[in-house]
Amino acid sequence: MKIDDDIAKEFLDNILSSMEGGLFTIDKDARITSFNRAAEKITGFMKEEVLNKKCYTILRSNICKSKCRLKRTLETGESMSNYDAIIKDKEGKEIPINVTTSALRSSDNEIIGALEIFRDLTERKKLWDQLREERDKAQQYLSVARVIIVALDLKGRITLINKMGCEVLGYEDNEILGNNWFDFYVPESIREELKSFYQKLIAGEVQPAEYYENPILTRDGEERTIAWHNTTLKDKTGQIIGTLSSGEDITERKLTEAELLRSEKLASVGQLAAGVAHEVNNPLAGILVYIKLLLKKYEQNKLQTEDTKKQLEKIGKETERCSRIIKNLLDFSRQTEVKLRPVDINKVIEATFEIIGHQISLENIKIKEKLCPSLPLIKVDFDQIQQALMNIILNAAQAMPDGGDLTITTSVTKGVKIGNSIRDAVRIDISDTGIGIPKENLDKLFTPFFTTKEKGKGVGLGLSVVHGIIERHHGKITIQSNPVDGTTFSIYLGIIDEEKN
Repeated sequence: MKIDDDIAKEFLDNILSSMEGGLFTIDKDARITSFNRAAEKITGFMKEEVLNKKCYTILRSNICKSKCRLKRTLETGESMSNYDAIIKDKEGKEIPINVTTSALRSSDNEIIGALEIFRDLTERKKLWDQLREERDKAQQYLSVARVIIVALDLKGRITLINKMGCEVLGYEDNEILGNNWFDFYVPESIREELKSFYQKLIAGEVQPAEYYENPILTRDGEERTIAWHNTTLKDKTGQIIGTLSSGEDITERKLTEAELLRSEKLASVGQLAAGVAHEVNNPLAGILVYIKLLLKKYEQNKLQTEDTKKQLEKIGKETERCSRIIKNLLDFSRQTEVKLRPVDINKVIEATFEIIGHQISLENIKIKEKLCPSLPLIKVDFDQIQQALMNIILNAAQAMPDGGDLTITTSVTKGVKIGNSIRDAVRIDISDTGIGIPKENLDKLFTPFFTTKEKGKGVGLGLSVVHGIIERHHGKITIQSNPVDGTTFSIYLGIIDEEKN
């Protein structure tokens, strides 16, 4: 029987020695009854030094006196797992450990002692401290960044936001973290649209929009316009786990741009007024002639004739023409909210020439339209693109004081580079046979207040406004010019099927 006990004890000692974690047992008086090899390595005490000694005199844990888990286990038999404590090794050095305690019972289920398994957390704690240090550094970098930084998880909940983001929204970070971005900080008018897009993005059905603008809702209920740059966050396997976005508050800039657009538009309206008045005056004069003829026939009781019908139809057509010209001018001059919608660029060109076509023709300028009849749609603001075309066309007319040819061409260009992407685009070329632009001025044309016109003829905002409009539509504009052939402005606007946002 003694041989069997010795074999069992040796077998148990071998198991305990092979364990990676430290292990010791105590009896009901808290005396150490076993101490494995890993416990020796962690504490620096040899087994012979600790056997039959009180555990708290050896380990000197920070919870020995106040919250001793071993004592509680001895009293209640309750097991406790994965709690942290600090012990001291033989030299008095503090060692962080993770501990699990369990009761030891006799064959009749009586508590006869307790077992404690513990792991040295020193290396892990170093890693945690390093991670915490790196996190704090990253947080400092994010805090000083003058852009909004926001990270969202798969459900659209905010997992990170920097100081700038808190300032713009008007909250402390602890009031924001964990909230759903779309439910709390996106205006209701676009909430469902952005939610739907985000769900498709997380599912991998669409790519993140490299750049887009949308309003956010602050604590005071104010809407601020933010220009966002976005990317998806992925785990080691390549699965999408959220998004990271940086945003710039462009509210004031947008207001300034809107005012600049309005000022330039009013200047263009003033420039057009004389020509439009002349164009409207012609059909009105014709209407007056036909009315006098009809009155004369009325006096002669000769109204019911074929000529009368033709004259009335002519009055109707000329009246509609006047109405159309005035409507186009009013639409152009009206300050409207920016609204992107699918547009046929040929329709914008036709509306533009409805206003200024006659005036340009009076200046001995021949208009040539080479419009592709099957253009794909582009997503733009009709009014702003019309203003851009108007400004370029009027500039072209001024470059031909002695008359010339003005040609506007539309086509599709494959694989054009716009910004950082390669896209298919609708191309609009506006060419004149005017005096051309000196090479040294080409790079300055889109600079605000730069002008080559005589004093009093312009303030140099027209082409700056054009450039701003095209950039806001994520397009591009180029210029080719020389004194012999004149100037060509080329505008590229992405086809609607290519839009990702």
